[in-house]
Amino acid sequence: MQLLVDSLLFTILVTLLALAILIAVHEAGHFLVARWCKVKVLRFAIGFGKPVWRRVGSDGTEYVLGSIPLGGYVRMLDSRNDAVTEQERRVAFDQQSVYKRIAIVAAGPLINLLFAALLYAGVQYMGIPQLLPVIGDVKQGSPAAAAQIPAGQLIQAVDGVRTHSWQDVNVQLLRHMGETSAIQLQLQALDMPALQAQAEQESGQRDAQQLVFKSTLQRYSLPVQNWLAEVSDKSPVKQLGLTVWRPQLPVKLARIIDGGAAQQGGLQAGDVITHVNNEPVDKYAVFVSRVRQMPGQSVQLTYARQGEVLQTQVRLQSKQLADGSLIGLIGVEIASLSWPDSLIVIPDLSLWQALQGGVAQVGSMISLTANAIKRMLLGEVSIEHLSGPISIAQVASDSAAMGMASFITFLAYISVSLGVLNLLPVPMLDGGHLLYYLIEVVTGKPVSDGVQQLGMRIGMALVMGIMLVALFNDIVRL
Repeated sequence: MQLLVDSLLFTILVTLLALAILIAVHEAGHFLVARWCKVKVLRFAIGFGKPVWRRVGSDGTEYVLGSIPLGGYVRMLDSRNDAVTEQERRVAFDQQSVYKRIAIVAAGPLINLLFAALLYAGVQYMGIPQLLPVIGDVKQGSPAAAAQIPAGQLIQAVDGVRTHSWQDVNVQLLRHMGETSAIQLQLQALDMPALQAQAEQESGQRDAQQLVFKSTLQRYSLPVQNWLAEVSDKSPVKQLGLTVWRPQLPVKLARIIDGGAAQQGGLQAGDVITHVNNEPVDKYAVFVSRVRQMPGQSVQLTYARQGEVLQTQVRLQSKQLADGSLIGLIGVEIASLSWPDSLIVIPDLSLWQALQGGVAQVGSMISLTANAIKRMLLGEVSIEHLSGPISIAQVASDSAAMGMASFITFLAYISVSLGVLNLLPVPMLDGGHLLYYLIEVVTGKPVSDGVQQLGMRIGMALVMGIMLVALFNDIVRL
């Protein structure tokens, strides 16, 4: 129970931190441009509920931090809502030119996009290691199996776009969401025994490991129908039937547990078990499965020690599970493996290159988000893809647990989503206000208050409906 409470507390704190940061950035955009346009700001608030911190600046602006950091707002002087003197009319929001009002309203979502670009650039400049996309097993009955894609292939490109990581592959696959088309993969076969051997080398013995290719570049076409239209809980890579290649753990003993069956049988750290009852066990998973199936039994183990092949008889121990069943135990810990150096790419970018990469990544995410929204509106993609606060909290917690770079990438992604969604021409969102101002630019007169109020009610109903659907999807996924 304590672990559950700790985990829940961690999730809540990380989620609130992420939301507070992104909301503060969004509202800061409105605030800074409003000040630049000489508009009087009455209140700059992050969060709702009872204030936990409050201060009035020398300029008369009230700065407030609410107890519930689930929103925020910038309240500007407005003659439609406030008693404004003749001298104050020049600093009231509604008395500004339509172009200044457009700038103030657009600043919130635009600074979200700028913030995301800086975050992506920061991650790229940090030189975070990336794992090259090498295919492990191919799931039977999948599009990849139908295209006869073999295991052990490096994904060099998707639809002609170079891919340097599994994240790159997923992003390119998402561009086909809702389509009935063909996904083009460019693959190159690797020498997998050589790759496995590289993974088994000690870290101090890895001298400039390099990938060994067995063929030239091969092209595969994977037809898909209504791609990802009804899927909301699996990655695009998994939907193609592809898995990530991982080094196979040999049964190399790292530690012998005192009093265990292995110690009684004379096994030592460094031994490599090759056979159980004369049946080969070249993978750790196979070895564990065999041992678990023979509780209390005496088994013959064949193992290698310093180049010599030896055998020993071991009587396995037993452990009773909660359901009453017994499993066998041998009392060893297996040596772990790290990724081969040849599969790890560490970007080495200048600050300018990182900034360019950050802007390009934001452009790519804007395109993906806009495409997903369009396909949902057209009914080509299920609304089950909508995620609400529970999913966001889970992803925030997982990304924070994986490290700072992962959490920063998550913040950037959510910041892009907030920017794009707020630019949608829906009344109540920033995009709805921008729509009114663009109409004013074209017609030369502002949209009537009655029309704006009606639009506000429609927009509120639409936004609340979307939020309820997203929350329902979250609950169903639990």
